[in-house]
Amino acid sequence: MTHKPAIRRAAVLGGGAGARAAAADLALHGWRARLWELPSFTENITALMQKPRLAVTGVEQAHVDLDWVGVDLAEACEGAEVILVVTQALGHAEIAELLAEVVTDEQIVVVNPGSTGGALEFARILRERRGTAPTIAETSTLTYAARVTGDRGVLIKRRVKLVKTAALPAAETLRVVSLLKPVFPGLVPAQNVLETMLSNGNPVIHPAIMLANTGLIQRVDGEWEFYAEGVTPAVAGLIRTLDEERLALGRAVGVDLLPEPEMCLRQGYSDSADYLECYRDGAGFQGLGGPASLEHRYLTEDVACGLVTMLELGEVFGVELPTIAAVVQIVSALLGRDLRAESRRGLAKLGLAGMDASEIVRHCEQAEPGKARRHVEE
Repeated sequence: MTHKPAIRRAAVLGGGAGARAAAADLALHGWRARLWELPSFTENITALMQKPRLAVTGVEQAHVDLDWVGVDLAEACEGAEVILVVTQALGHAEIAELLAEVVTDEQIVVVNPGSTGGALEFARILRERRGTAPTIAETSTLTYAARVTGDRGVLIKRRVKLVKTAALPAAETLRVVSLLKPVFPGLVPAQNVLETMLSNGNPVIHPAIMLANTGLIQRVDGEWEFYAEGVTPAVAGLIRTLDEERLALGRAVGVDLLPEPEMCLRQGYSDSADYLECYRDGAGFQGLGGPASLEHRYLTEDVACGLVTMLELGEVFGVELPTIAAVVQIVSALLGRDLRAESRRGLAKLGLAGMDASEIVRHCEQAEPGKARRHVEE
């Protein structure tokens, strides 16, 4: 007597390119994948709601049928073994608040990408709203380079080869990676979420290029190449300096980090680990265009939810980050906002307020329920 393999179900939260790519790959690997979007962004998935079939191009050529597409979160998550959150960092808190009403302790939540602490922010919100939280994992970077094509399509330009992944608690990391690696082959286990947080290289790359090209951005209305034109020897030097501070912070918190260009090389974006050649010449960084405004996630996310978080960690772990601090200050002046004071993804938002260095490490490995709240109250 033969036994059919159990049908696995997943909910993918988000309607952009990464979410479409993840839903497509899950379906291609035999999962029943549901795709959900915030009601305020229903237009992103209107066509797919009418006909839930994705046209996949790029490294994969296929038409895949999704199990369901819509804006009802309870319906999306019902029966799902895994809930994948594939959105920008600025949407994490809102989604976590909504998810608290429907998630169960048996489900696995994966924030892809974590964008410097997504798993911790989800864990804090879920515990505050529910008293407990399920296993929550995050990836260091998005598992794809992808673009939306039309109403029902996604172009998968590449599947990223090195995607560090960690869970809360860290003892669950291997289980999460083993479950999802057949679908996302680039997943590799990290020591803890501090490692995945600080393996997000975007905050040291994007703001440096944006700052050095501010005048160009405001003149050419997006008609430029962010990496090929925006990265010069001096810009590469600024990226290197920011990256050295990130590496120093990693050593202080006790995790092994790769220099950012080495990470890009291993991920498949470039053939060089040189700070100039990697970004200026890397095949994975070509033909992407450039931002048309300073109000772009390269600043509003990578500084507000990345560099500011690093500064707050640096204060607790005794690491000086002068160039990161300078970038935060200058970007705040350019945007007319005090990003440091906003602390969009600071230690309080991550559930780490009031903890010393050893307590932060322990929390990021054990994720004891209620730990952050007890410290705030004390």
